[in-house]
Amino acid sequence: MQILFLGCSDEHGVPRLGCRCPVCSSALVPGSRNNRTGPAMALRYGPSYADRVVLIDAAPEFRLQATRLGLDQLDAVLLTHAHDAHILGLSALVTARREAGLPLPVYAPAQVLDNVRERFGHFWTDKTYRRVVQPRPIEEAADLWGLEVKPLRVDHGLGGTAYGYQLSFGSRRLVYISDMLRATAEVRQVLTGADLLVLGTSHYYEGIELWKRSVMDITTALELIREAAPAQAILTHLSHTVDYDVVSDKLSPGISLAYDGLSVEVQE
Repeated sequence: MQILFLGCSDEHGVPRLGCRCPVCSSALVPGSRNNRTGPAMALRYGPSYADRVVLIDAAPEFRLQATRLGLDQLDAVLLTHAHDAHILGLSALVTARREAGLPLPVYAPAQVLDNVRERFGHFWTDKTYRRVVQPRPIEEAADLWGLEVKPLRVDHGLGGTAYGYQLSFGSRRLVYISDMLRATAEVRQVLTGADLLVLGTSHYYEGIELWKRSVMDITTALELIREAAPAQAILTHLSHTVDYDVVSDKLSPGISLAYDGLSVEVQE
C-alpha cells in the first residue's frame, strides 16, 4: 500500500500570504519542505493489475497537487469534514470527472455530506453533476474494494466536530486524523498499535487557552504517540510555525513530519 501526501499544511498554507517569517521565506526556496499546500492524502492499494486509489479530502490546491504528482487515477474520495481547506478542491475534481464521463463516489458520515451539500448544492440538484457525484454515507464502516474504512468522530475544538478514519487492508491498519484537539478514550483505543498513525499538528507548542484552539500541537501529539505506540507516526497539517529541519531534529525514530509529495510504503 502506498500512502501519498498531496499536501500537509494547515488551512493557511505555507508560505502564508503577506508573511515574511523565516519559515515562509524558506518555503520560497525551490525544493523546500516548508512549502506546503492544503491537507490531503491518497492511498493506492491492491494488486498491480487492479489497484485502487482513494483520496482523503480535496484541498483548494487539489488540481495543482494532482497534476504535479501525476495522480490521474481516482476511484473514490473520503471527506473528514466540510471546512474550506478540506473540500474546496471538490469543484475542480468533480468538473474533471464530469468532463471524463466518470462517476465519483464520495464517502463520509451523513453529517459531513449534509454540510457539503450546503456548500455545493448544484452537485445534488444539477442533473449534469448528479451523474458524477455519488454520495455514500458511512455509518459504522464501509468496504472500498477490500479497504475497510471506519469513521472516528473527533473533537475539533473551535472547529466543532471532524472525523478521522481507521483504514484496514489485509493485516495492516492505518489511522488518519488531520483535525483533532483532544483524544477521547475511544479514539485512544483505536490509535493503539496502528501500523501507521497520521496526526494533524498545527504548531510545535501552542501556548494559548485550550478553548481558543482547534488542532493539537506537536508536543501533545508526541505524548499521544508514546501512549499509542504505533509502528510509525507522521505529523501533518503543519503551519508556518513548524520548520521542517528544526523540528525533524527533535523527533524520535519512527516519528516524522510530512511534506508535500511524501510517499510512504506500508507492506500489505
